[in-house]
Amino acid sequence: MTTAFRALVSIIMLVGFYLVALVLFAAGTGLAVWIAVNTRAGAAPAKFAFVIFFATVWAVGYGTWKAVREQNSPPNGIPLTRQNAPHLWATVDELAQAVGTRTPDEIFLVASVNAAVSEKTRLMGLIGGRRTMLIGMPLLQAFTVAQLRSVLAHELGHLSGAHTRLAGVSYRGRMAMGRTIEHLGSGNLIGYVYRGYGRLFLLVDNAVSRKQELEADLSSVRVAGRDAAASALEEVRVLAAAFDFYLDRYVGPGLEAGAAPDDLFAGFRELLTARAEEIAALRASRPVEHRSRWDSHPPINERVAAIHAAPESAITPDDRPAALLLPGLGDAGLALQQHILGGRQLTVMPWQQFIGHGASSRLQENMDGLLRALARAIGRPVADVGVVLDQIEAGRLPAMAAVVFPDAAPEEAAKLFAGPLDALFALAAVRSGVAHWDHSWTGGPRLLSSVPVAAGASVAPATSEASGTSEAELDLEPIALLATDRATVGEARRQLAALGIDVAAAKQVETTVPLRRASVLAGVINMKVPGMPHRRIDVIILDTGLALVPSFGRMTLAHKMRGRVMDWVQRGDAEAVVATPGTRYLPMEEMVSGSQVRTFPKRFEIVLRSGERVTLDWTLQAEDQNNAYDRLRDLLKAI
Repeated sequence: MTTAFRALVSIIMLVGFYLVALVLFAAGTGLAVWIAVNTRAGAAPAKFAFVIFFATVWAVGYGTWKAVREQNSPPNGIPLTRQNAPHLWATVDELAQAVGTRTPDEIFLVASVNAAVSEKTRLMGLIGGRRTMLIGMPLLQAFTVAQLRSVLAHELGHLSGAHTRLAGVSYRGRMAMGRTIEHLGSGNLIGYVYRGYGRLFLLVDNAVSRKQELEADLSSVRVAGRDAAASALEEVRVLAAAFDFYLDRYVGPGLEAGAAPDDLFAGFRELLTARAEEIAALRASRPVEHRSRWDSHPPINERVAAIHAAPESAITPDDRPAALLLPGLGDAGLALQQHILGGRQLTVMPWQQFIGHGASSRLQENMDGLLRALARAIGRPVADVGVVLDQIEAGRLPAMAAVVFPDAAPEEAAKLFAGPLDALFALAAVRSGVAHWDHSWTGGPRLLSSVPVAAGASVAPATSEASGTSEAELDLEPIALLATDRATVGEARRQLAALGIDVAAAKQVETTVPLRRASVLAGVINMKVPGMPHRRIDVIILDTGLALVPSFGRMTLAHKMRGRVMDWVQRGDAEAVVATPGTRYLPMEEMVSGSQVRTFPKRFEIVLRSGERVTLDWTLQAEDQNNAYDRLRDLLKAI
């Protein structure tokens, strides 16, 4: 079956979706009108007519209307013009001619490990339009010229094969189905019809996409050769893993703390150099992937095998760095950073300061959680590390250790408690100004002494990557071990004081669970929660707990409730959910246990540390949004 024929099948199925929507729209409207006009038994038939209308006409019509009117978002990158990137444009012109297509109208530099093309078409893809190419900054930083030519030829192959002509139609079809199913909700019988049709559409559409990827790979082989095409595919996998690691380990903590590095993309280049051996090992691993009918791309090993089976091209590979195609790559990286982060209120810092700021902020957040847990264990606030040492001297270490290590035997838990104490002492050292974090691309931040170390302190010589000078690495674990024995807590205090560490400097900052990094996972509308002042409650499931939000409370406004929940899920803004007037937030760390105590109708019960029992009743009008039932059960199991 050719790609064109597969694409035609996809379009026919999309047209079929709109026909089903039209039929249901007409049937729902007709039934609602007939009930309202031909029944005279009072308000009940009219109300039933409204329910029919919103259950069919509104969901189908509104979902389709929103999808048709949806505007494509502009590229999240900076434009590369022929004036500021002449070598790159010349390469794209050459490759476009080689694969037999028109050069894109614009090229954007983006932050992802990817390259892509798109086309704004008209008349269901029959008439071509403006073409856009996206090139990821990490590709220019790490690829060879040959590998970059291969990737660009692959994307231009999508244009020459007219693959992008129907991409917009397919995208709107997916969106129309998604919006319609979203507004139908899980309790609507018509939703089952649409979900089944949508799954069938995705199967066909993804099969088209996989075939198109293999065809575009052949364009890559013809222009760049088999070796370059295969190595580029493998390198994208490696770079994507390295970039995700880089963002999570080095960039994320500082960004969350309100800072930004002075050169975001230069840092990634330095990471690749410093961890060259690990990158090489990742490159050599080549995991075997298995095809799924739900995948839009074939597995990399299948694509590489097809590439090696294709006829070879007489191409001399160009192993020069791809960065040569954009001589001002460093300045472009700074401009891209400003574009993607400029709208946020961030303090720009040199890497050494940025890493330290992020490490201290992340450590503070973790220690706040620990101090809250210890406060629950002893039944009184724990304001700083000094209070923890006081409680150990008072013989309350077993109770505190049991909270942190509930599965360990009491004696083992007491010894393991040296780990949390070590972290608390590190925070106290930083807050006291006697230690700082050293930035290292080959590992995590190291704690170095900022002052001459007193006799008896446990230190080790270390070379700072930032300054190149030798500094003392501060090892506080021996002191933490002393502090786990009430007989030697006093000696631990003496040694900390000798180092200039004030145990009261590591204070608890957040007394409640922060929502900065919490995500909104799902929700159930129209539940009952006995004890709350509102008749109906929307239970919003976060990865940190539950938010009990007052519902609109009327079935005729069900679409608003669904829309509100799905908007929260899509934006992931947990702080906005909890800020809704009348909302009660139940953090997981305040829960002792949770279970489903009844199957039909569903009932869940949560026991809080205060002893309060919170009951969640799944009413007949309740609707599950985004697999909320499964996510709620998973959350309760995680307690």
